[in-house]
Amino acid sequence: MRFFSVEEANRLVPLLSNTFGRVRPWVERVQKLAEGLDALGSAPETQETHAWREERDALLERIRAELGPLQEMGLEIKGADGLVDFHARRGEEPVYLCWRFGEKSVTHWHDLQAGFSGRRPIDSPDDFEPTYLS
Repeated sequence: MRFFSVEEANRLVPLLSNTFGRVRPWVERVQKLAEGLDALGSAPETQETHAWREERDALLERIRAELGPLQEMGLEIKGADGLVDFHARRGEEPVYLCWRFGEKSVTHWHDLQAGFSGRRPIDSPDDFEPTYLS
C-alpha cells in the first residue's frame, strides 16, 4: 500500500480535476437514468427502458475505465462525482488525506473511520510523510 505526502497528493490534483471534470456529467446522467428506471419499478421492459439500461451500462463502463487508473495508483475513490482519499501517515497514525472536486489543493485529512464529515484542516504538511510498503 502506498502512503502519500501532502505534496505528492497535490501533484495529482490537476489529473483528478481533469478526470472528474469528464466523469461528473456521466455520473449525473447515470443517476437520472437510474431514477427513471426505478420509477418504472417492475413494469414490462420496453424499447425505451432497454435503451436506458444500455446507455446506463455503457456510461458506467466509461466511468470505471476513467477511474480505474486512479485506483491502481493507490487512490481511494469515495464518490464518482469527485471525492478522493489518499492513504497517509500522520506520525504513526494511518489517516486519509481528503480531496473533493473543485478544491485547488489537498487541504484536509480525516481518520480512517471518520469519513468526509470528520475532515480536519491540514495544519502542517510536514505532519504527513510518504511511506512505501509492498
